[in-house]
Amino acid sequence: MTSASVPVQPVAFALSGKLVAGLVVAAAIAWFSPFDLAFGAASLGVPALRSAGIVTLALIGLMAAGQIGLGIEPRGMKRPILTPLAYAAAVGVACAAADWAMSATLHDSYRHMITTQPLGLRMAVYMMRAFNENIIYRLFLGSVLIWLIGRVWKTAEGRPTDGAYWTGFALSQAANIWINVTSLAPLTPLALLHDGLRYFAPGLVWSWLYWRRGFQSNEIASIGVHLFFQPLVTLGL
Repeated sequence: MTSASVPVQPVAFALSGKLVAGLVVAAAIAWFSPFDLAFGAASLGVPALRSAGIVTLALIGLMAAGQIGLGIEPRGMKRPILTPLAYAAAVGVACAAADWAMSATLHDSYRHMITTQPLGLRMAVYMMRAFNENIIYRLFLGSVLIWLIGRVWKTAEGRPTDGAYWTGFALSQAANIWINVTSLAPLTPLALLHDGLRYFAPGLVWSWLYWRRGFQSNEIASIGVHLFFQPLVTLGL
């Protein structure tokens, strides 16, 4: 039986201790920094608004995810931590290779940060950023877009088609990259190629993990990638 023929069962999310802890972490990170340009602008630079905002986005995302059958807990893996970290390692090597191969396209501020900021500090900052980026662009925006698209692009059983999932995730990741990367640098074909390989493609890997292996698997992988990518890119640049 193919996935397209299996109806989506709504998922009910209870505010478990683990989920509440995740919301507290997200709120603390948002208080420290917005990291995301659109989120920072929308919260007016006020730490309390950022903390409340990220929790609100997470709760809306959870409700939308529940309606389209996306789960939070890891599933379908014998090793729910090591398997996402294996994805993280592969993506980390690929991202470092993209930066090495197309170093001429790197924005000056990015190159300066990589070459001057201490590795440990950089890893901590990017891990925190990744944690909340997943909430904004996958749990919230991705889930909401899939729910909306799936209202029209759906199977006979009423579930979003696979194309609806991919489209929603692709649009949410494209918004992320446009807001936080592409709009900040000169737009050239080589820069677009680099951004596609370096940012857009990894985001689709994380989205697939969320879709097929649960949101926590996506968080583990997208945070864990910096354990591999940051040391490698430091060596290369």
